[in-house]
Amino acid sequence: MADTLGPRNQAHGGFLLKRCYHFGMKRAHRIFSWVGLMVVGMSWLPGPDIVGPSLAAEPVQVSPRSTRRSGPSDGDDSRFPAGALAQKDKTGKKRAAADSPQRVVRPTVPVPQHDLKRLEELGIRRYESQRLVLYTDLAPELAQPLPPLMDQAYAAWEDYFGPLPADSGETPFQMIGYIMSDRALFREAGILTDDIRIHLEGVFRRQVFWMNDQPLDYDRRHLMIHEGTHCFMVAFPNITNRHIWYMEGMADLFRTHTTDANGRSQFRVFPTDRQRFTGLGRTKVIEEEVRSRGPRRIEDVATLTVNDFQNYDAYSWSWALCAFLDGHPKYRERFRRMGGLVVGRNDLPLDLSQVFKQDWPEVSEEWLVFAGNVGYGYDIERTVLDLRPGKVADPQGKPAQTDVAANRGWQNSGVLVEKGKTYRLQAAGKCVLAKEPKPWDSEPQGISFRYHGGQPLGKLLATIRSASPEKKPPYTTMLQVMPIGRELQLTPDTTGTLYFRVNDFWNELGDNQGSYSVTIHREP
Repeated sequence: MADTLGPRNQAHGGFLLKRCYHFGMKRAHRIFSWVGLMVVGMSWLPGPDIVGPSLAAEPVQVSPRSTRRSGPSDGDDSRFPAGALAQKDKTGKKRAAADSPQRVVRPTVPVPQHDLKRLEELGIRRYESQRLVLYTDLAPELAQPLPPLMDQAYAAWEDYFGPLPADSGETPFQMIGYIMSDRALFREAGILTDDIRIHLEGVFRRQVFWMNDQPLDYDRRHLMIHEGTHCFMVAFPNITNRHIWYMEGMADLFRTHTTDANGRSQFRVFPTDRQRFTGLGRTKVIEEEVRSRGPRRIEDVATLTVNDFQNYDAYSWSWALCAFLDGHPKYRERFRRMGGLVVGRNDLPLDLSQVFKQDWPEVSEEWLVFAGNVGYGYDIERTVLDLRPGKVADPQGKPAQTDVAANRGWQNSGVLVEKGKTYRLQAAGKCVLAKEPKPWDSEPQGISFRYHGGQPLGKLLATIRSASPEKKPPYTTMLQVMPIGRELQLTPDTTGTLYFRVNDFWNELGDNQGSYSVTIHREP
């Protein structure tokens, strides 16, 4: 059973002491002073406040810029106002000294010291890799692979967020982790004290994390990576710490990983099935909420509070938003640039409506369609939407015609249908829905021995994207699906662009082949 919750975050925005999926949260602050001339808006950033059994907050240190670059904030002269780098006195000689820009460094965290002999007597062993010192009472065969896995995760964080600035002593970044099967042993050793309160399964403070052991090896590994992601993201004071949806969503995004037979791991993997990604359950939580009240809007997820994360649903929605924006080919570049804030670059806002200002209505609608259908193996690449508005069909003109590929999600017909008008839809063609155990051939009426969404696989489906934004859940008309089949006379109850797709599970589009040809004729 988890301990009671730790102190709640204080009023002013500051460093997050997490009550995370696995951890307690506390917001504290103190002023982190930048030395030297910096870009407007970077004068002050919140710094971390450490509470722990053997850690003490240490002032952030800066030292004169050296020729060695230690992070993305270091060595970038474009960050300083014009004229700041080389000024002259009245004699024409260059001034250096106080006006010279300074190198930014990350805070140095004191390393906890333990009596290893005493720990070994209690059954707690120490394992170390470049990026993790692990203390655990797990059996050696379970514990030994964990530090090398964290090293691989660290490389993935650096690749995504950028390298952390060095500390003043050029000390390599290394986390301290405690994975506890028998918590009483760690209490006896003085490692798990009363002020370390684990909510759900784990807690972290700066570069140190504590977590309960998990019943399955995959659960253990993904929880460790979740906590490790937090340790990396808070190692350098930055504005992302104020946005809990981003902190938790990214930690969950990285923890979803696969490891091959050679021990090589991939991170930020979209979970493909329940068997390989045992214990995640993120999509199930979302599916259940969507059935009961529809998907949450982006702005609802991006404004989640600390208290919301006392329940698993907040983690699920934060993960889903990060997975969607990170995986969508149109939006991923802008979203991934936000990751630079973690290592000190301050050239982007974290307000999503500003990051995606130029296409915010489209981002919002695509998110709702994703969230309304997401499940294991959801194929973001194949479900990208063309949200250009259609054109009004002329009842006296030539019928519109469109092809609907079986291996894609909703596809724009290019036709705007009007409320109360009547349209005749006719479909023909053949597609193949799978290759194993044998090819499944289907025509527009579908094949009735397997169903998805209450309709036969392969059946032609339609939906309408309303020309006017929806103000009530589910906030989009594109979750209202109409079965079409070979032929249908349609009188829509909303005006909007008509979309089609071939019915199939959202994670099984990749092996489909062929298409249907659909004719759209407006009746006089």
